[in-house]
Amino acid sequence: MAGINYTGFLGITAFTSTAEIDFFKGEPASEAYVLTPAQRAYLNARGIAADGGIIVPKQVHGDAIWKVTRRDIPLAGIHEADAVVTDEPGLVIGIRTADCLPALVYAPRRKVIAAIHAGWKSTRLDIARKTVELLARDYGVDPGELRVAIGPCIRRDSCEVGPEFKEYFPLDTVATPQGLRFDIFSANFRQLTSAGVERGNIFDCGLCSVKEPARFHSFRRDVDRSGRMISLLVMP
Repeated sequence: MAGINYTGFLGITAFTSTAEIDFFKGEPASEAYVLTPAQRAYLNARGIAADGGIIVPKQVHGDAIWKVTRRDIPLAGIHEADAVVTDEPGLVIGIRTADCLPALVYAPRRKVIAAIHAGWKSTRLDIARKTVELLARDYGVDPGELRVAIGPCIRRDSCEVGPEFKEYFPLDTVATPQGLRFDIFSANFRQLTSAGVERGNIFDCGLCSVKEPARFHSFRRDVDRSGRMISLLVMP
């Protein structure tokens, strides 16, 4: 499996890995997130020059956004955040998921990228909207120029939730004959467009991480046995 490739849509190298490899942990002996040889070879084969390291955060289901440069590589997997932003060419950034929504963002005129990890808790904290607002405030990005690729995640039919979600997400929690279901894609799509991203500039792969066990890792499906996909992007 080659992964889910967004390069044609975003215009830069960007993709999500699939279940043939697990990115949950890197080198066992490293405190930081350091790629294993197998992980590095997988990324290199897909156009990600990973030998110099990548930056992924320690994801904590919050709304912190980490602005990074190459100097931050030693903090990969240590610094707590759920979105990563850089304007440094050649620096690979990303996030890891196993049902949460991955969003990869590119501002082609201002040359800035972002990777967002949006589980339901971060979605409730408006992490997608806040990331767009930070790009506008700190990097001078016009939200209308942004292109966003959304990868595999738990989809509404697979996302059974409790009644509290009607309070958390009144527009995105629906009653079905099988019970309440939460649509994490529609919640994040609304945040992006309300922050100024054009609807036509958002690509959704439409794939459900839960329903395709041969293709994707899923915590909802496999619980503690689940691995992680990685979603990465890099500017030339």
